[in-house]
Amino acid sequence: MKFNKILIAAILFTSALSAQNYNVEVSYVTLKKGEASPIKKYETKIDANIEVHQNDFIVLVPEVEFQTIEGIGGAFNENGGEALFSLPKTKQREVLKNLFNTNNANLVFNRTPIGASDFSLDAYSYSMVPEDYDMKYFSIERDKKHLLPFIKEALKENNSMILQASPWSPPAWMKYSNAMDKNNLDKEKSRLIESPEIYEAYTNYLIKYIKAYKNEGVEIDRFCIQNEPDTYAPFPGCNMTMEQLQDLSVNYVIPAFKNEDLDTGIWAGTFRTINRGDHYKLLNSKTFENFDGIGFQYAKEAFIREVSLLAPNMKIMNTETKCYNGDNSTEQAKERLSEIANYINAGSTNYCYWNLILNETSNSAWGWKQNSLMVINRQNGAIQYTPDYNAMYLASNSVVKGDKRIAHISKHRIVTTKNRNNEIKVLIQNNKSTNQFVKLIIGEEEINVELPEDALCSLKLKITK
Repeated sequence: MKFNKILIAAILFTSALSAQNYNVEVSYVTLKKGEASPIKKYETKIDANIEVHQNDFIVLVPEVEFQTIEGIGGAFNENGGEALFSLPKTKQREVLKNLFNTNNANLVFNRTPIGASDFSLDAYSYSMVPEDYDMKYFSIERDKKHLLPFIKEALKENNSMILQASPWSPPAWMKYSNAMDKNNLDKEKSRLIESPEIYEAYTNYLIKYIKAYKNEGVEIDRFCIQNEPDTYAPFPGCNMTMEQLQDLSVNYVIPAFKNEDLDTGIWAGTFRTINRGDHYKLLNSKTFENFDGIGFQYAKEAFIREVSLLAPNMKIMNTETKCYNGDNSTEQAKERLSEIANYINAGSTNYCYWNLILNETSNSAWGWKQNSLMVINRQNGAIQYTPDYNAMYLASNSVVKGDKRIAHISKHRIVTTKNRNNEIKVLIQNNKSTNQFVKLIIGEEEINVELPEDALCSLKLKITK
């Protein structure tokens, strides 16, 4: 990320104090109220003599590097696009700038559904004509109303955006149930039909999607074969065994994409590790090498780390985060750093929040509420920035595309990275109602830095010698 000096002063509001071989800048956000420009300065103290509790020691080892960060972002959906375009043009531009511009929230690694997701306005696919094996009637026309314009306008604010995608469900006629949703009513029939003819048609469907979006100026960098293959949900979904996922991917989708000379990455997942652990079946030398990576959501750090042990060369991606219940509360926002640390420290190259925007109901078409970064009232045009927006704003300005994760030892849940200028960054939260000192230890150097009370903080250490 590049900020000129004026923008650093006016937008990031960071302060700097010298500490031996380092300048330390402290930025922070409070999580009590959402704001359009939430980052504030903190006139931090650096006190070499103050006593710091051992639990607040943070050992930084910048010479030990791990994965390269691809960025932080969220998910596009049809519901959010409809809400966005209910606003006047000037307010639309304000929202897009505040979400995606590099001088604002800089949400650069984002997700989009292939067909309907659970936050589409209803269930639909790009192949609505039954038994259209040759995809003669394939069409993305539905996406051109809300979803595609949402993505295109976001790209105007940030043309370095990375897009990941996932299908929630194949077209209805490709499933035993002949329905994209209502999978919980007939669990045994909620699967993709097991036949070469269907596999070939579905592969053609995915290829046409990638090409159709590219023709619209939207490049899909990668996609996961199936969103949450372990679920039986009332919303669009498809229960898929690992044997079927492997067969479909290795014998149909991956070879076809190579034949078409498409460079879109094909990833295993998305896996939740909640009620099934069969993603392990893919982590054998004959299978995982076919995929460009593996995607996780709602997964614990230990399960993600095991991927690195079983398949060291497989890239790891976070595909979705906790949705909560639409309260958009401070307490929920305070959990975001722990979740970010869970994925990044386990080896994920990114963190992908779920709904970027929802309407005033925060309700899905299938009847439940979820959180979002913004809530747009379609009746009166009011824009609510949620506490999650504040958390994501600071995180995406701290954990930046191109950074390297570096080693640390700490009892705090933190993320530590290093940018191309060898500046060290620490994303840390102080949940105490008083200011708190932490001791940063880098080699032989110790720096006691004060954090503001009840705040999510980003520390940047610049070498001065």
